Amino acid sequence: MARTVIRLFALLVAAAAPAAQARLHRYTVAVDPDISEIRVRACFDGTPPPYLVAESLDASRALQRAQVEGGSRLEPNGAELKLGPLAPDACIAYTAKVDKFQGRHQRGGGPTRRVGPDLIAEVGVWLWRPPALAQDEDIEVGFTLPEGISASAPWRPVRAADGSVSAYRLGRGPYDWPAAVAFGHFTEREIEVPGARLRVAVLHGSPEVEWDFVRAWLTRAATAVTTLYGRFPVDTAQLIVVPNARGNEPVPSAYVVRGGLPSVHFFINQRKPLSAFLTDWSAVHELSHLLLPYVRPEDAWLPEGMASYYQDVLRARSGMIPAAEAWQHMHESFRRGMQSMPGVTLADATERMYRDGAYMRVYWSGAALMLLADQRLRSRSGGAQSLDLALARLRECCLSPEAGWSALDLFAQLDRLTGTSVFAELHQEHVRSSRFPDLDECYRLLGLRPDATGERIELLEVAEQRAVRDAIMTSQRRVD
Repeated sequence: MARTVIRLFALLVAAAAPAAQARLHRYTVAVDPDISEIRVRACFDGTPPPYLVAESLDASRALQRAQVEGGSRLEPNGAELKLGPLAPDACIAYTAKVDKFQGRHQRGGGPTRRVGPDLIAEVGVWLWRPPALAQDEDIEVGFTLPEGISASAPWRPVRAADGSVSAYRLGRGPYDWPAAVAFGHFTEREIEVPGARLRVAVLHGSPEVEWDFVRAWLTRAATAVTTLYGRFPVDTAQLIVVPNARGNEPVPSAYVVRGGLPSVHFFINQRKPLSAFLTDWSAVHELSHLLLPYVRPEDAWLPEGMASYYQDVLRARSGMIPAAEAWQHMHESFRRGMQSMPGVTLADATERMYRDGAYMRVYWSGAALMLLADQRLRSRSGGAQSLDLALARLRECCLSPEAGWSALDLFAQLDRLTGTSVFAELHQEHVRSSRFPDLDECYRLLGLRPDATGERIELLEVAEQRAVRDAIMTSQRRVD
């Protein structure tokens, strides 16, 4: 009995004791007024790691000088910087030259580049950090910047008592996922939509881009994404807007990077009117990527297909375009996808996408699979299941920014979340097939009838699954 009481007392004491303090390595980042050099001071909590790594092989070319504070000089070996045995709580300092930097080993995302007097600095070129962090470790990055210079970083913000961002936590995501920090003569602002505060940096443009213009455009696009399940999929993200892009569209190019928290870079033609931005598909497409966790590049058909499907569905739901226009745009895109790389499997087309330009085949084969998944889930369950609901459940369990997925594993998880085999069936039927997904039966059930030329689509008033067709383009219930 006495032993039991002692053991119980020990358990109660242990339960009442505060959790062990996490090890927090502190990095202080500074730039010169011309933003030509990035200076970093890294102080380690406890025993320093034996070496540091950088995402890019270009980092060794950018590194100008590195040394242990009060100690020896450090020399990189490729993408590794050996520290050797250092005393606990030691600090190192180094400088990276990023002005007019020309990278040779770009692995993803966008390269380090000047935007007028501002700079987008690829993290892999200048950030040297431990190759992995234990569960009780993190890195906190703070910025010491010249007057008039701001930074926009892709990591989780640490907020001061007044709500301003005082520093960032890197988290334990893979160090070799691309990311970028923007430095420049801007003020990072925030857009609030249901479930999220999105941090926005608008870089130098000529003509200058008005904040009200950007806020209206991105707020509308992000709000459209919330119509999927009532809130934005992540609670924060970095958005970088780069003006002066060449092209006839409002957003000639854009992409998502995943190093840290999700980040979206938009390259815009600010000479286009706001009305063109408010109906454009690009921002809805890119922000829809955040409905999924990171998916490995060889399975890009999945995230690109998901974003391509929802770029039309969510614009219709939010009133940006009519439902008939959304169906027409999807139909036209499916046709172009069918004509791209015939006789090549979806898996092979994805592998060759960047080399051979097979974007239409990859994006719209993936979108066709999303339409088939949505239609099958809704019809087989009498409306109790949908792709929306599957993604809402995925957000609750599986959107960690620190883990990547294969399409096969993610489809298996979506089947578990819906209690179906819909996703496994689609993967088996189509990923290794050299044919574009057959949509004829899906079209028939939904009441989508191509005209004699095959170019225009008619929405039939009477169709077996007219209710499913209407539900796809209708805002769904809120998910708290």
